[in-house]
Amino acid sequence: MAHLNGTWKLERSEGIDELAKFMELSEEHTKLFKEMKPTFEIMKVGNGFDCKMKYSDTMVKDHKIPLNEEFDINNDITGEKIKSIARLENNKLVVKPVVEQPKSLFSTDEVINGQFVVTMTTASGVVCKQYFNRV
Repeated sequence: MAHLNGTWKLERSEGIDELAKFMELSEEHTKLFKEMKPTFEIMKVGNGFDCKMKYSDTMVKDHKIPLNEEFDINNDITGEKIKSIARLENNKLVVKPVVEQPKSLFSTDEVINGQFVVTMTTASGVVCKQYFNRV
């Protein structure tokens, strides 16, 4: 999974408005979510991944994602802590909630045509994609 390793900068997003509406984000949070161009770092370490999402110099979120075991991850959008499990499936990092909730998000991280693509999908089928370029 070395192809995922690296530092990536958000280029564009699709489906932000729909996801924000589904997540019941305020207009202010939706605007912020749409305007931010974070840098994402991911590195395969042992049996998992170390990830860092840098939204600004003062707002950085670190995530340790072990493979094939339950772990708690904080949803950067809502701040909610979610018990999840991560697996590698066909060269993709797939993170799913252990127990599906109405506001659950499934994420798939993969490299497509040289871009790091994060696809967030809700249980009801709302899809948001973020496209990152390697820095």
